[in-house]
Amino acid sequence: MVGQARDGVGELLMLTEREAGGVLGAMVGKSMVLKAIGLMAIAGLLGLALILPFGAGGDRFVASCPAGDGGRVDDPGADAPTRARQVAFAKIIDGVAVARGLPGRATLVALMTALQESQLENIDYGDRDSVGLFQQRPSAGWGTVQQILDPTYAAEAFFGGAKPPSPPGLVDIDGWPTMAYTEAAQAVQVSAFPNAYARHERTARAIATEAGIDIDRAGDPYAGRSGVKPTAGPADGGFTLDDCDEGQGLIAGQPVNGVWPPQEQTVTDPTGTGGMVTPRTALWVSQARAALGNPPMSCWDRHAWNPTSDHPKGKACDVMVGGDARRSAPLRVKGDQIANWAIQTAGTTGVRYLIWYGKIWSSRTGSWKPYNGGGVYDPNDATGGHYDHVHVSMY
Repeated sequence: MVGQARDGVGELLMLTEREAGGVLGAMVGKSMVLKAIGLMAIAGLLGLALILPFGAGGDRFVASCPAGDGGRVDDPGADAPTRARQVAFAKIIDGVAVARGLPGRATLVALMTALQESQLENIDYGDRDSVGLFQQRPSAGWGTVQQILDPTYAAEAFFGGAKPPSPPGLVDIDGWPTMAYTEAAQAVQVSAFPNAYARHERTARAIATEAGIDIDRAGDPYAGRSGVKPTAGPADGGFTLDDCDEGQGLIAGQPVNGVWPPQEQTVTDPTGTGGMVTPRTALWVSQARAALGNPPMSCWDRHAWNPTSDHPKGKACDVMVGGDARRSAPLRVKGDQIANWAIQTAGTTGVRYLIWYGKIWSSRTGSWKPYNGGGVYDPNDATGGHYDHVHVSMY
């Protein structure tokens, strides 16, 4: 599209190795259930079966980093009685962790999980037969309803170990201390919304502070686990995998494993260009609109000056931020937020790479590097350097 992203040969030369995607679906929170139903209906119309990749079991997810307070969405404010209950339940959860000798990181993961699943409330209802702080299901082997509604039992079950119930808990997950918080939570919960836990980190930390919980304390991350324990990683010393690019507020990320089958351009571009895009691209647009507040974007374009671009192939979209972000901090925050969301969900949407603010990110490496225009575009120009839009290319 003339005047927008002119990505092409140079970008493709920078990404010559096979990159990988993950599994379908990136929607946040149970409060989004109605939107989730609508999006799944769209997904069916777009050929859901074709979008699901093979070998996606190794997907990794990272919690997004703050970008001028715009990179992460916080929980809605709780009234005083609700917060008092949350603090009380947080103390119970941490009491179990402390009694076991678990590090504070385990408590933080548990609080983020409970905030996503129940808003850290001991509720007696949920999806299907889910109940309690962590929405554990009797039919999945987590215990009886009466047991799960006991906060101490629920916390013990979440942390796992040699004692029943049978589903693996946190200490049963090899390498959990070096995972991102949201990934560790997902390893236990196996949720349909694997990225959703990330958005609760700041609220969990605030509640921990009110409850007098030391989430930085050291401990045995596999306390209560029987048999040989894995060697503890550097997270015990306060290391966090949620690594951010200082000064940009951008996720550093992780390589994304899996294989995305090729797709043909069979769907009319939902951004209204009149062209055709792949079902994967169309689904990404619907998810991006729902998650990011329907930002202006354009996908298909003839790109006559650069036919090797992903735009005429129906595999790329430009999300506009509203101007040159080098001259506007709010626009910079907005672009960071878009880029962070695209990276955080890359393993479930099939994002191959993206370009924003003079940098290019690849799902193969999970990292950013400087974007020099590839010898095709002027990286100092607002459009050529991608300072006025985020370019997203799909598999």
